[in-house]
Amino acid sequence: MTAFVVGLTGPIGAGKSTVAAMLRELGAKVLDADAIVHDEELRGTVGYSAIVQTFGTKVLGEDKEIDRSKLAAEVFGDPAKLRRLEQILHPRVIARVLEARSMLPDDAVLVVEAIKLLDGDLRKACDRIWVVVAPRSTMIERLAARGIGEREAELRLAQQLTDDQFRAAADAVIVNDGDRDGTRARVRDAWLKLRRPRV
Repeated sequence: MTAFVVGLTGPIGAGKSTVAAMLRELGAKVLDADAIVHDEELRGTVGYSAIVQTFGTKVLGEDKEIDRSKLAAEVFGDPAKLRRLEQILHPRVIARVLEARSMLPDDAVLVVEAIKLLDGDLRKACDRIWVVVAPRSTMIERLAARGIGEREAELRLAQQLTDDQFRAAADAVIVNDGDRDGTRARVRDAWLKLRRPRV
């Protein structure tokens, strides 16, 4: 069997990282697209240069590194700017995912955690799409715990696909409503269904 890639996505605050950690415990290799983006935004990279050239030095912190909160404030709420940022970063994310896939042993599972998975070509690199969902109030609470105010949280959620759109694209839907044991059981069930045809 060749390696298998599962794209793990869902709206901000749904709890994708929690589900990804559970999948790692079950034996999956997990790649976080946001961590790749962070690497590609570091000073000295092509991504850094393209971002500064596009959005100006106002997105930099005092250390001259990209300040992610300033960059977010610049692009969220402006679809054209957000699209331009994605055009800079998404090809670099896809290249890293394909590289990771090529290095996997046979029958391994690579889980790619990515909030923008369904919006571009990264989706084509995945064999299955799993979507994590949660009640809107729960997502707002989780974002508040990260220091994101309700207004900004609503703005970010408005920029993403709707719950119905996420669900329609999914091969599996994981409800992560705060019941950790329930979520773990749903993750395990989806994992067993994924693995069953491959054994």
